[in-house]
Amino acid sequence: MNFTQLIDRLSKHSNDKIVFVGLGNETRGDDFAGLVFIDALKTKTVFSQSGFIVAGTNPENYLQEILDYNPEAVVFIDAADWGGETGEISFLENESLANNDFSTHAYSIKLIEEFLLLNRRMDIVYIGIQTNPTTFRKEMSLQVNQAINEFFIDNEQI
Repeated sequence: MNFTQLIDRLSKHSNDKIVFVGLGNETRGDDFAGLVFIDALKTKTVFSQSGFIVAGTNPENYLQEILDYNPEAVVFIDAADWGGETGEISFLENESLANNDFSTHAYSIKLIEEFLLLNRRMDIVYIGIQTNPTTFRKEMSLQVNQAINEFFIDNEQI
């Protein structure tokens, strides 16, 4: 997946009706990837009207804030382990989330999705960043950091 594919995937939605939710823990190595990704995404003109929430390890605390945007699409971004190459960035399909380590957080991301969909019709999109082990107090791996930088580098003006 690349930045152009992300734009294409979300093109049917008004940019002011898209909410990006960054998940991760800055003290657990590659688990920080979702937060680094969302910080880079915030700088892109194409999504300048979108909402950005840095939820960290507690996305359940931001449910009302997400709903307050009245979104057409919510994009969750987190470190994941689906057996890909370290640093690979990919859309993860809803059905595969139970089989992947998408979230290291207290609440199941599927429960959060169900709650949001009970309150409003919207598209839920998952972006996973393939990790190395996310041990406590380990720096984010070079491969993951480079992959995030490369994801955006070809589209610096967008």
